[in-house]
Amino acid sequence: MKTLFKITALMLITSIYGFAQTSPDFEMDEKHIIYKENFTTNANTILVLNLKNTAAQVLESPDNKVYIEYTKEFNNTRKKRVQQQLKHLIVSGKKEGDKITYSAKTRNDIRFSVFEFDELMLERAEKKELLKGFKVQPIARKSLDSVLQDIKLSDFIYREKVLGAFKIKSRSPRYKKNMQFTITKMIIKIPKNVLVRATLENANIVFIDDFSNRATMNVRNSKLKFKSVGHPLNIFDVDNGYFRTKEVTSGTYSFANVKHVTIGQLSNTLINSEFTKVEIGEIGKNNKIVDFNSKYFIHNFHKDFGRLSLETDYTELNIFSPENIEYYLETYGYNTVHYKNGITTKIKSSGKSEPSKMMVIGKESYPNKIKINTTHGIIRFGEKTIDFGEDN
Repeated sequence: MKTLFKITALMLITSIYGFAQTSPDFEMDEKHIIYKENFTTNANTILVLNLKNTAAQVLESPDNKVYIEYTKEFNNTRKKRVQQQLKHLIVSGKKEGDKITYSAKTRNDIRFSVFEFDELMLERAEKKELLKGFKVQPIARKSLDSVLQDIKLSDFIYREKVLGAFKIKSRSPRYKKNMQFTITKMIIKIPKNVLVRATLENANIVFIDDFSNRATMNVRNSKLKFKSVGHPLNIFDVDNGYFRTKEVTSGTYSFANVKHVTIGQLSNTLINSEFTKVEIGEIGKNNKIVDFNSKYFIHNFHKDFGRLSLETDYTELNIFSPENIEYYLETYGYNTVHYKNGITTKIKSSGKSEPSKMMVIGKESYPNKIKINTTHGIIRFGEKTIDFGEDN
């Protein structure tokens, strides 16, 4: 049983990282074009994407057409195994009026998804560290460039964690002609004027170019990575998984049970979140966050960030104070603990649990304002580091 578990694990690792492989310097034995089509668009075109158990790269189209190409290449692979992989692919595309629909699914015979398996192994590894007496260390303020670098290397870092959970030594792919391997590529090119409606499940989607299309996305158990994303009418609903982007310029984004949301720069955005870990490199102009029971890490503020509003309940806020900026900060609520400069302030509720002003920093006349309305929370403020020892 243990041997079967390891074999299954290796199969899953191979499948999840196969998409990101670089091509070998020799010709593969077989190449199968699963789907290849292009569609003309206009200002009223809607692109509907339904992707399940698959991975894709999204780019900006060079013209007014949507281009979709899905291929699988096999090397030194038995015919029976090739046919088994191909028969599990369910792909379709069509255009009806101004609506283009593309669906791609890999039928999964395993009871759990690749994503769920990954997370199970990472959770086990983390629990082992805690049982060894692992101590939570203080965190240091990150520069915006540092957060952007984390986003750039996020796939590599995640891969290293998964391989480490399996005690597998990491190494770059070294292709040999006698090796058995598969390379899968799905490329979707979308013009800027096209409205995108996407339903993603157990998917790994990377947006190579800036994505400024208006979009509605329903995402489950998936990994999303953007260079930049934003449109005033964007509506994203993300449940479980990972969300990483160098920049969010506008829109409404909901996160529930997301393992890690990493945003380089945030501006003109509404975030609704619960049970999620969120890290923000820099707060830009006019943002609002509404949260329940999540962990937030805010490292920096733009010199003209305007207003940041936070409405939270049972939330852990870790905020590095704005540097070289005149700002006004106000916390309002009850049953909240504040940590600042080694001083702990506990604000309990009155008998009627009525909110009240808890902490004030700066002058209210300053143009940059941080307004925090919170109950049952923890707020830590730091300059260079934030220590977690005081409440552990």
